[in-house]
Amino acid sequence: MEGKERVKPLMQAARLSLIMIIFTLSAQAQVTPGTPSTAFRSDFSDTELQSFVDANEKVLNLQIEGEKNMMNAIEAEGLTLERFNEILEEQRDPLRGTETNDAELASFNNAAQAILEENARLEKAMTAMIEESGLDVSTYQEIMLSYQNNAEVKSRVNRMVNERN
Repeated sequence: MEGKERVKPLMQAARLSLIMIIFTLSAQAQVTPGTPSTAFRSDFSDTELQSFVDANEKVLNLQIEGEKNMMNAIEAEGLTLERFNEILEEQRDPLRGTETNDAELASFNNAAQAILEENARLEKAMTAMIEESGLDVSTYQEIMLSYQNNAEVKSRVNRMVNERN
C-alpha cells in the first residue's frame, strides 16, 4: 500500500508537460492534424487583435516568471531539470529501468507539488490578464490558433506588434 501512496503524487506530476505554456497548448490540442489553414477564423476585429497583442505580451512575461519559479522549485529540491524529467518519464513508463532512491523520489514529489501549485497560480493570473485586456479566454485561444495557422491573422497581428515597437 505504501508504494501506491508514493506513486499517487507522482502520477499527478506526470500530468504536467512541465514548463507549460498553458493556453497555447490547450488551444493547440483542439486542432486535428492536417486541418487546412482556411478552417481558422480570420474575421477578428482590430480591437480583438489589439487586445490579443496586449494580453499576449502580459501572458508571455508571466509565463517566463512561472518557468523561473518552476526551475527554482526543482533546484531547491536538489534536482536538475534533466533529472526531474528523467524521474517524470520513469513514472510514466516504469519499464525504463531508471534507479530512483527514496530521497530523490521525495525531492521529485516536493518539486512536482510546487510546480502544480505554480501552474494553478499562473492559470488564474493568465485568465485575469486576458480578461483585463478585453477578451475571454476562448477568444484568446481562438486568435492564438488562427495566428499559428492562418497567414492573414498572423500578418495582421505582426503588423500591430511592429507598429507598437
